[in-house]
Amino acid sequence: MIFSPILGIFYPFMQDTEEIKSRLNVADVLAEYIQLTPSGANFKAKCPFHNEKTPSFYVSPEKQIWHCFGCNLGGDIFTFVQKMEGIEFREALKILADKAGVRLAARNPDQEAKRNRLVGLCDWASRFYHQALLRSREGKIARDYLASRQINSETIENFLLGYSPDSWNLTLNFLRKKGFSEAEIFDAGLTSQKTPGRFYDRFRGRLMFPLRNVHGQTIGFGARVLNEKKDFLGKYINSPQTLVYDKSNFLYALDQAKTKIKEEKLSVAVEGYLDVISSHQAGIANVVGVSGTALTPGQLNLIKRYATNLALCFDADEAGFSAGRRGLENAIAAGIAVRMVILPKGEDPDSLIRKDKKAWSEAIAKAAGVLEFYFDLACKTHDPGRLEDKKMIAAELLPLIQKIPDQIEQAYYLQKLSSLIDIPEASLREAMQGLGAENSPDRETQGAPDVSSPPAPPAEILGRRLLGLGLKYPKNLAIILKKLPLPLFSQELQDIYNFLQKYYNLKRGFDLSRFIRKIKAVYPHYATPIEVAILDVEKDFEEKPEDEAIAKEVRAVLKRLREEHYHSELANIEREMQKAEKAGQKDILQSLTQKLQSLTQNRL
Repeated sequence: MIFSPILGIFYPFMQDTEEIKSRLNVADVLAEYIQLTPSGANFKAKCPFHNEKTPSFYVSPEKQIWHCFGCNLGGDIFTFVQKMEGIEFREALKILADKAGVRLAARNPDQEAKRNRLVGLCDWASRFYHQALLRSREGKIARDYLASRQINSETIENFLLGYSPDSWNLTLNFLRKKGFSEAEIFDAGLTSQKTPGRFYDRFRGRLMFPLRNVHGQTIGFGARVLNEKKDFLGKYINSPQTLVYDKSNFLYALDQAKTKIKEEKLSVAVEGYLDVISSHQAGIANVVGVSGTALTPGQLNLIKRYATNLALCFDADEAGFSAGRRGLENAIAAGIAVRMVILPKGEDPDSLIRKDKKAWSEAIAKAAGVLEFYFDLACKTHDPGRLEDKKMIAAELLPLIQKIPDQIEQAYYLQKLSSLIDIPEASLREAMQGLGAENSPDRETQGAPDVSSPPAPPAEILGRRLLGLGLKYPKNLAIILKKLPLPLFSQELQDIYNFLQKYYNLKRGFDLSRFIRKIKAVYPHYATPIEVAILDVEKDFEEKPEDEAIAKEVRAVLKRLREEHYHSELANIEREMQKAEKAGQKDILQSLTQKLQSLTQNRL
């Protein structure tokens, strides 16, 4: 499917995909996104693509596939990463290639070469800044500043903190000596251009924070001014948008935090670089930094790779609360549960840690659910007793309540709002419904795209079940192949059964892996439906079942198929009889009547 020559753009990567799949276990990849529970030789989970209470999502390490028997979505590691990240195949290929240590054949060699050059350039720059911090006389101002913030030498090394000399061209000249052109240095965001062809260092006299992607590659820089008198561009400046750095798809220190985020099942997002660094130094390593304040969908997608719980900690002022709300709305759309971390006025994580690092971890533990947070905020900023304030409170909270996908939780907060502003719940519900459909979540697919497939006809479902039973437990193949009503099935299933019949007749014994190899050679795209049919059986028989239990189910499914066949034939005959009667075709009508009698007798 993905690798068909018809889809020419993907075909060159077929060898890469096979190499990646051979190195990665599907369960290990999926476990980075969702919680898997062992189920016999397989794993199960609640489907991340539709809302469900009972797990119907299964993963087979042996077959290297996943399938949800609730929404009928399935595939391999590439389709899963595509769906979870909301990205194209090529991007999923890159993520998994990096994970597997596979070097991809470049689709656009020039573009790939340029990206690699810029990453290499940023790496050299980070080393240059780091050495300037550690060894240069001028770097003492940065060393003293870090000492005043109680940042130790180990942390300086871990985050590769640096200092940009207060010079117009020192960085530029260093990078030129390393073989990079002025144009490349400019494209990496390390120089500015006053007039065409005249470049100068963008970062001068600043504490440097290398910005590393999730793979640990330096792709840009954040910089803090150290001499307040030279604060012409702002206290903090960052690299501009480049080919390798996009702030809307970047989280500071995610490369170091991702393992802990996965362990804790919680990501903590803060604003400042030093807030992140101090947290990690204090042993709270599931903390990442946000460039700007409102979390973007791209940043939330990064977080969602490792956890679906997020604690936001922004400044305790109006702007910070506003940013938290914007981030919340994006998080709801991404299916992430958000809490708000409240700090004492005038404090940030860095300052709090320097006073008492326990206070910061306790603040995270006590983080309030977003609705509780905004209810408290509404009470602090408005008077629930005044009519105008009642309207403002309702206007602020109803859109948030409407976004809650769980009906019971939504009813709880609607009742709470009713009590707070003393307005009947029915009136509030009516007002909420009037907000428009765009604010209301799809309760079956909240936080995920609508990716479910339409249900198959009953006979097709039964036919797939029989296929899975026969292939998993070949003792039953003879009776299955003897009594199949093939015309009831789709062309795909008919092809599979016809191939299986020929293979079974030729072989004395039945070898499943050999059969799949053979059918792959003739019908490559039928391998996955076959493996899904087997997985469907495996999920229902985690322990090895008795032969009689399998035989009993085979008989039951065949009986239901005979019923489906009877009703299908009956409907066809009745249709033809109506046509013959209308056309006055007595001979045909008599023949159909006899056929109907025969069908009924055979059923009995």
